[in-house]
Amino acid sequence: MADEVIVLTGIKETVDALKQFDKAAARKFNKVINDELNRAEKSADNLVVQFTNPVYGTPMRGWRKTPATNPRTRGGAGWPAWDVGTIQAGIKKSRVQGKVRGDYTTSAGALINSSAAGAIFEVAGRNANASRNQFVRYLSNSFGKASRLIWAVVDKDKEAIQRRVAAALEDAKKTLQTNLNSRS
Repeated sequence: MADEVIVLTGIKETVDALKQFDKAAARKFNKVINDELNRAEKSADNLVVQFTNPVYGTPMRGWRKTPATNPRTRGGAGWPAWDVGTIQAGIKKSRVQGKVRGDYTTSAGALINSSAAGAIFEVAGRNANASRNQFVRYLSNSFGKASRLIWAVVDKDKEAIQRRVAAALEDAKKTLQTNLNSRS
């Protein structure tokens, strides 16, 4: 998972103001965000397929491909089945504003891993005590440390994504300032 955080200020305010003066410029900025989210979503979808062992049809031998018939864990839901289609469908883009890591608000965009199996595969092993668990040890040894799907994609391409989004935001701010200057 990323250790450094980039903070872009004024995204929501800039886009809202830009919509009043230049809808095409606002669409251009939103297109950059959507393109980055689409690219990251596609890469994460590809990782799900890449991590699925062709012999077992799952990342590891003991992970079922069908839902549990007598569920006793996870609040009665049972251990989630590994289904590539369900996991890929659970990787979604979001433009909803919300708190990230408790210290700032995001409105640019995010990827969300909403399938149970995908979320378990993604974050298993983040807890320091989890290294004693055989399941977590196997995932860590075979697929790397926690943050294996959407976080891995974002971390791998983080600098390029940040650069493109920051450039698009600066471009939008310049367009907005030009519009404001011409009106006064």
